[in-house]
Amino acid sequence: MEPWGLSGPAFLGLYWVALAVVFVAGLVLVVRARSGGASAPDRGSLDEYQLAWLSGGPLRVTQTAVAGLLARGALRVNRGGDLKPTGVSGGAADPVQAQVLRAVGQKAKVSRLDKLRLEETRIGKDLAADLVNRGYMTRPGASNGPRLVSVAFAVLLVVGVARLVNGVRLDRPVGNLIFALIVTAILWLVLRAVASSRRPKPTAKGRAELNRARAASPRGGVPHGAVAAGAGVGLAVLAPVALYGLTEYPDDEMSEIFALNAQRTTGGDGGSSGSSCSSSSCSSSSSCSSGSSCGGGGGCGGGGGCGG
Repeated sequence: MEPWGLSGPAFLGLYWVALAVVFVAGLVLVVRARSGGASAPDRGSLDEYQLAWLSGGPLRVTQTAVAGLLARGALRVNRGGDLKPTGVSGGAADPVQAQVLRAVGQKAKVSRLDKLRLEETRIGKDLAADLVNRGYMTRPGASNGPRLVSVAFAVLLVVGVARLVNGVRLDRPVGNLIFALIVTAILWLVLRAVASSRRPKPTAKGRAELNRARAASPRGGVPHGAVAAGAGVGLAVLAPVALYGLTEYPDDEMSEIFALNAQRTTGGDGGSSGSSCSSSSCSSSSSCSSGSSCGGGGGCGGGGGCGG
């Protein structure tokens, strides 16, 4: 009598069919999880903070809020990249800016904005959840792979190993079964590798929205000095930073500060030399005279600021 009422070839045939079904189902679930799948109605275009999250994650959202606070005069930054609140009333224009302003506290560094951990706040979680629900970002669960598929693979392996032990005990040929178990383990690892992701990512819909936004606001499209010239604190300031980072802040002096701090963060020399605040960059009133640009006396190095 055959063990389990199945001959070896019959068991292997059923095993291969079950393995194929589980693997294909796993691929389908992974693709669906990574594609997002909108479960809430799309309410129109994304704002700057949502674009920032798609473009650079929670850190980019924090940078965008910092850009708005700097433009409104609620924060100032010095040549060393130190951020400090100015204490002006009504400095924050929205809840995200208010959250970042509170998190900055007395002092923070541009290069350490990631330590503010906006993604752990209620505002950050709501931003991410809205993008997921509208299909712009993959669901967080996609980072670990579909659990049901993992359970199914585990069950297949347990059943296969049990059959293997039984076959060895009955002195039956088990070479093909060993091969099937090896293939099962490999396919499980492949599926987990496909599904793995450290954090949610933009879906195809999210990438398309980013491409449209970047086409409408190309890098360098907002002239530096637009803030001082009175272009406002809306799209002219926030959109470039949301899409490309603080180095695209539309002010010569401040974008230079951000670039220097980015070099320090990535290991470049980034040193602030005497040429950093040359006459060409400090002679204009729009670069260093405003309190929001360079942080008063510390703005362009030296106790005398820009005017000597």
